Amino acid sequence: MSEFIEFSESLRGRSGSCLSRVARGLAIAAVVGAGAGMMSAQSNFMTASASESAPAYSSSAAESTEALVVAPLPDFSKMIVGAGGGHAQSNGRPGYRPNGTNEDDSFKWTAYGGAGLTVPVANTSDYLTPNFSIQVGVGPRFSRHLSLPVEFDWDQFGFTKGALDNQIAIYDYLFSDYSVKYLLDGNSHIWSFSLEPTWTFHSDGMFVPYVKAGVGFYHKTANFTLPTRQFVCYYYCGIYYGTYNFDFYTSNAPGFDVGAGGTFKFSDDTHARLYVEARYVFIANSARSGIVNTPESLATVTDTTTNFYPANSNHTFYFPITFGIRF
Repeated sequence: MSEFIEFSESLRGRSGSCLSRVARGLAIAAVVGAGAGMMSAQSNFMTASASESAPAYSSSAAESTEALVVAPLPDFSKMIVGAGGGHAQSNGRPGYRPNGTNEDDSFKWTAYGGAGLTVPVANTSDYLTPNFSIQVGVGPRFSRHLSLPVEFDWDQFGFTKGALDNQIAIYDYLFSDYSVKYLLDGNSHIWSFSLEPTWTFHSDGMFVPYVKAGVGFYHKTANFTLPTRQFVCYYYCGIYYGTYNFDFYTSNAPGFDVGAGGTFKFSDDTHARLYVEARYVFIANSARSGIVNTPESLATVTDTTTNFYPANSNHTFYFPITFGIRF
């Protein structure tokens, strides 16, 4: 009996030791399992957060994006400049300024051409009548306001009836010729080259006003003509009628002009503008002595007398009005 009791106590001690070992093992396993669960939960949370904050992308897309970041594109906004040394154009849009423009985007050259009416004024209207005019000009433009063109003008005139009657009386006194007495006609013209500084008040909008003033060389000519009839054989033979200069006079002098005008924009796709311009012209001709239609003057005619139209050397005043296209 005592031996059974000792065996029982020995077995109880061993089973208690085994139970304690099992308990410790279960505790360790529980701790390890709890830690693994927490780590797994944290990993899932981070993955979910990353998935919500950024779209999924492949490794190749990531490599391409990384390459773009490493080698960024140039800043094209710094390469596009306006005409004012990097400033925007006057219309607010950036653009490239070519070599042919100034700092304010205006072209470095101006050109224009037109035609119109020319009207003699002051004492010039006593012997000349209105007729047509032609104008062309070209020159540098320093800004949208200032240009300095060289201009060529041709102004055509007719003679008043009083001027022709005076010439007929003089020629009839000299020649007593029927054709001169009844068929005399004529015309006068002035051509000139002048330097025309021009100031434009502004360069935007449909209408742009400007003023100008010039100085130049003026050549004035008077031609008195008679009809002619000729028998001519070229391809065909026949009688041809025309005119010839019976008498003519010239006068060279400096001239001055002032004027104003305006341009009208007719298309957004072109730099050409319609223009209208009016000028007042004065030519400082040098007076020359000559024969006029008075008995006293006609009595002084000699074989060496050559000037039968001294009015061509009078100071000249006229008013050209021109319409055309300006660039």
